[in-house]
Amino acid sequence: MAEYLLLVYEDEPATSELPAAEEAALVGRFQEFMRRNETSVRRGQRLHPTSTAASVRRDDVDGGVRISDGAFVESKEVVAGYFLIEAENLTEALRLAQEIPVPNGGVEVRPVRSVPDA
Repeated sequence: MAEYLLLVYEDEPATSELPAAEEAALVGRFQEFMRRNETSVRRGQRLHPTSTAASVRRDDVDGGVRISDGAFVESKEVVAGYFLIEAENLTEALRLAQEIPVPNGGVEVRPVRSVPDA
């Protein structure tokens, strides 16, 4: 089985403005997704808002490091969470990704590269 990282993107302002009942229902749909796919989902977590993020970048000019508040890019959709799954192939990983209940965004499917033993 191969590992895939399913990156959940959302429109952060739209999701943060959901009424409490809608947010609770959405959390329930995510929990149901994880129960339904418990043999494939190894881990899944929601992330704190981008306002709590920090970014670390290498400076190509002097080789130093620059740390700044916030996420790397400013865009409408940001990484809001992830699932690490095991799947036979990309087709199966995409099938699982389609089940993730993301009302204001989407899911990026990335195969995890295995590191050879040292």
